[in-house]
This record gives sequence, structure tokens and C-alpha cells, in this order.
Amino acid sequence: MELKDLKKEYSDLAEKYKLPSFKELNENFEIEKIDKDTEILLRDVRKVMMEKIVNSLGFLEMFLNPMNAPRMYLAYMKNMGSEERQSIEKIYGLFAGLNVIALEGEIDYSEKKEVEIIKEIFKAWITAKPDFMKLFAAMKKPNGETIRKERSYFG
Repeated sequence: MELKDLKKEYSDLAEKYKLPSFKELNENFEIEKIDKDTEILLRDVRKVMMEKIVNSLGFLEMFLNPMNAPRMYLAYMKNMGSEERQSIEKIYGLFAGLNVIALEGEIDYSEKKEVEIIKEIFKAWITAKPDFMKLFAAMKKPNGETIRKERSYFG
């Protein structure tokens, strides 16, 4: 499917169901990579959106369960504050819920249900985006700025 056809078909559905615009979804989820002709475009849109959610879940999982985390993140993980941990858990919980809802859509297709899921994914992503940006900003800080004060005993 060519991009102009995808835009047209999605725009018609967006107008019918009051979905986010093609531009908004494309900027946040790269839906332009849908390249096949389909009779169920909304399912493909949901799947592309969920790719980003699932990838983000994997990234967040690393902070919550750092057993096999890449070495490049270890310094940050050692120095994470409670506010950052809470933020990670909040986003993780939000995205994990989306994952369950999307899996239900895989089992039982309904255009109406796809519309609801797309709206929910978009809303959750926009809600989580500022917290993600804060997390990335904290990760970029030099070690000296994120080091927690260690208590030691001088006998």
C-alpha cells in the first residue's frame, strides 16, 4: 500500500471513529511502515502501535529486574532514586495493562474494539511520554550528579 493510500484510508477511519490523526500516530508510532493492502487496517495500526509499547516494556523491565541488564545501564541503575523507580513502575503498569487488552484483540476481532484499543494506546503513550523524557534526562546526567549519599560507619 502506498503512503498516500494509507493516509486516505486511515483518515476516513479516523473521521468515522474520532481517532487521532494520521500525523499524530505516525509521529509517535511510525504507522507509515504498514506496507500491505489489508481489509482490516485498524488491526495493523494497533499492531504497529503495540510494537512500540512492547519494546518499551522490555526496556522498563530491565530496570525492574536488572539481573541481565546491559552493562551500560548498571551505573544508572545503582544510583536511581525512589522517584525514578516509581515513575518506571507507573509506566510499566500502564503499558502492561495495554498488553493484556491488545492480546484480547488478537483473539476476538471487532472493529469497534480495535478503535477503543487504539485510543487507549495513544492516550497511555501521551501520558507516559513526559515520564520517559525525565527518565532519559536522568540517565544522561554524569555519575556525580546521580550518586546517592552512602552511609558508612567509621568505628
